[in-house]
Amino acid sequence: MTKESVHYDTTAGQEELRKRGLQPLPKPDELTAPYWQAARQHQLKIQCCDACGEFQHPPKAECERCGSANLEWQEISGKAEVYSFVIDRRLMIPSFEEPYVVAQINPVEARRNTVRITANICDCELEDVYIGMPVEVFFEDRSEDISLPQFRPGPGAKLKSRGETP
Repeated sequence: MTKESVHYDTTAGQEELRKRGLQPLPKPDELTAPYWQAARQHQLKIQCCDACGEFQHPPKAECERCGSANLEWQEISGKAEVYSFVIDRRLMIPSFEEPYVVAQINPVEARRNTVRITANICDCELEDVYIGMPVEVFFEDRSEDISLPQFRPGPGAKLKSRGETP
């Protein structure tokens, strides 16, 4: 199986990528490129509508609230809250050898809880993650071109592994 013929959406492709120790990387397109360019600079930027002032993520060509096409990419603090999460124990993504947390993250700057960044929660035990958990961004450099925004417990997070109750 050549590198070009590996498709991670198939069982055989996942097994081959796992053997090679490879993880899939995002493929920025015209719409998402500013997000990934900012992440490469270890900045977290999401779209903000010039017309109504609302943030949105994932990115879209128009504001999901008012329909304006006047969207700017604004840097945000990286402080956020876990909106929802799943612990992937089936290892659906190649090369992830341990169970891991995939979460929907709601930035503190967003007035609506429909603004969600999908990322992993790291630097804590699986049972530590909870809905409403304060988190903060950090960046994981995966290649020369791609850095992934990831999140870890932020100030005020209550971790079961430390005997705290959320």
